[in-house]
Amino acid sequence: RGVPRRLYDTPISYPVNCTGAEKPATEPFCVTGSFNTSGGFKLNITVYIFDVDDPKKSVDFHIEIANNNTTPTGLNVTGGGSAKVVKKEELFGAVELSVTASAATIGDGRGKYDPSTGRYLADIEVNADAKASALDYDALDLPVSKVVTAHIGPNYDFGLEAIFKESTGDSDDAGISIAFDLTMNTKNHDLFTWDLVGEGKLHIWWKPAHIDITPSVDVFNKEFKLKL
Repeated sequence: RGVPRRLYDTPISYPVNCTGAEKPATEPFCVTGSFNTSGGFKLNITVYIFDVDDPKKSVDFHIEIANNNTTPTGLNVTGGGSAKVVKKEELFGAVELSVTASAATIGDGRGKYDPSTGRYLADIEVNADAKASALDYDALDLPVSKVVTAHIGPNYDFGLEAIFKESTGDSDDAGISIAFDLTMNTKNHDLFTWDLVGEGKLHIWWKPAHIDITPSVDVFNKEFKLKL
């Protein structure tokens, strides 16, 4: 792919020069890491998604990809941390809501080869916790936990897609439901071009208070290039 052969790790990031230590000025996330072209192509990055209240707090996803030409030869996905990625007020401040995302490594995070697809697959636990409070009513809390399978396939096709769809139930009185996607994918068969999406909707209702709202919860929707 016209990448000069490098025997050492070359640092890359987006936004440029961001680190996982603190939220960049321009984005709610930072992707930082390195690549190496000795003995195949290796990409080693961490995606940090920062807390809206604490710029030093984040949920992070660490992704290691190994390729020989366009054929994947390994995948490792680990994660950790917790961050409130959405905080909003609705109905002129009468309702406060938030979504907190967290991640946890499964086993050692090492991927397994699937010969039927030519992909390496690695599992990671991703959690979303939606909360809402209104006036004097009991707060609503909906924690959702998922095991997500990330993949690296032929032609630099990486994907990690956490799709949350859950409800506290059918109670007529009060409840909360979430439909939220958190996805990280390569674009255009290029390991340096990524698409990060974190967006969705909540449905919150307190019937006694005549509250029934469906606020959008958007963190980011961004295509970007990892730069040297």
